[in-house]
Amino acid sequence: MLGWILVTGVVVQAGELSNVFARHVDDAGRVAYDAASTDAELEAVVSALSTAEEPAGRAEKMAFWINAYNVLTVDLVADHWPLESIRDLDGGNPWDKRLFTVAGQTVTLNHIEHKILRPMGEPRIHAAVNCASLGCPPLAGTVFTGSGLEAELTAASRRWAESTGVRIDRTAGTVSLNKIFDWYGEDFAAGATADVPGIDGKRDAAIQFLARHLPADDAAWLMAGGYSVTWAPYSWRVNTQ
Repeated sequence: MLGWILVTGVVVQAGELSNVFARHVDDAGRVAYDAASTDAELEAVVSALSTAEEPAGRAEKMAFWINAYNVLTVDLVADHWPLESIRDLDGGNPWDKRLFTVAGQTVTLNHIEHKILRPMGEPRIHAAVNCASLGCPPLAGTVFTGSGLEAELTAASRRWAESTGVRIDRTAGTVSLNKIFDWYGEDFAAGATADVPGIDGKRDAAIQFLARHLPADDAAWLMAGGYSVTWAPYSWRVNTQ
């Protein structure tokens, strides 16, 4: 059976999405869109997703919609390959203009992210969903699961923190933060527990999130303060291999 099925209340991918990601996503989260554009199994996954049953459990539901967001985005870019950027589609706004069917619902990518995932109150979803751009957190080469979600979200957050999440220049005394922390600052503020000296607001919440997912030496340096913080330019170039 293709796609998503319910087994004793847990969403289980029948293997197709795992196969697709294994073939087309490398260790850096880059996608072989040229090969994906002719992959019949990718199309079968998207087709099965349209009639899948949305799970009820929080972790299972979160994993389901993260996987849906990611596979729909990969398929969207692959269907229009080659592209310089996902923003070349739909007048620059495929997140609101492009319609998809998931679990019998008509949704957009922004609906999935902002109306379904973000209200769950888990800031690590920002490390898990991928917008097909170099500025995004790396795309995981595996699916997210309800049973393993806690570890999977932590792993995704670590990959993000150690790649596109932050740039640290200790010599210059500067820290450059990913714009996602600016755009969705309120999502990270809830997890902030201690003020970083000299840093406030969204920057403070972002640094605390990053410190929880960086190696201990970098985390300690960030939490000590004493540096300047800026927002890094966001790259919308497509995340192709």
